[in-house]
Amino acid sequence: MGGHPNLATPNISGKVAIVTGGHTGLGFGTSDELAKHGARVYIASRSGSKAEEAKNDILKEFPSADIHFLPLDLTDLESVRQAAAKFTQHESTLHILVNNAGVMCVPYEETKDGFEMQFAVNYLGHFLLTKLLLPTLLKTVESVPAGTVRIVNVSSDAHEKLAPKQGMIFSDMNMKDGFSVWARYGHSKLANVLHSKELAKRYAKIMSLSLHPGTVKTGLSQGPLSSTPMYRFIKPLVELGARGPREGAGAIVYAATSTALKINLDNGAYLLPVGKVSVASKAARDTTMAHDLWDWTEERV
Repeated sequence: MGGHPNLATPNISGKVAIVTGGHTGLGFGTSDELAKHGARVYIASRSGSKAEEAKNDILKEFPSADIHFLPLDLTDLESVRQAAAKFTQHESTLHILVNNAGVMCVPYEETKDGFEMQFAVNYLGHFLLTKLLLPTLLKTVESVPAGTVRIVNVSSDAHEKLAPKQGMIFSDMNMKDGFSVWARYGHSKLANVLHSKELAKRYAKIMSLSLHPGTVKTGLSQGPLSSTPMYRFIKPLVELGARGPREGAGAIVYAATSTALKINLDNGAYLLPVGKVSVASKAARDTTMAHDLWDWTEERV
């Protein structure tokens, strides 16, 4: 990240980071930038071959990059548990957790655990991964400056534009009947913002943030294209002037590393690109809903 000095990525040598979906799109851009500035980066992905390809691409540009593969399938809660266990076997500290992986507007499908695919991948798997890594994050907090340890949930402005106006549908979290793929996507992204808000409340020593990365040209558009044929006509307008993954990842990297963000002021914040502390939707600011979502999720994972 170049340009304005307040947006420049600081040196993060010695820090350990996990980026879910770190092999492609915004995840790859984030992994690349974090590694470039000195972090040891774990690319969490269900595809070992794609993670290895991403690792090699980064090493070609930055031969000294410290990149590792962490097997993770967010559609399978047992895989999430195994990923957390494997990470903690190798590392005793974790400074940056970027919950980035996601799917968008895919047809209705349930995971083996019985959860709607978008909700499971975008939110539920990340909730469990974060929960299992909290002991390591909290241990790391004790030996570094305040605000250094961060959890970044990559959400979207869809949390406001597409999610049901009443917020989380606790009576039907899968939203199986009567809802579009777009509404389910917004629902999952609302959960991301509420997750960050509740994390900040429960674990005040860790800086937890959510963000809208902006419109970026990534593989996520395959979901809307397959589920909504008309989207192929809209896509060129939506992506007009959109950035590529490396440049687009700047909003995520800023949230993960910027020294301009202060834990006493910005913990739980929702950011717009790049680094603009903003106001989330009314539902996303509902503290009772955030608390209830946490309790609902804990009971099920």
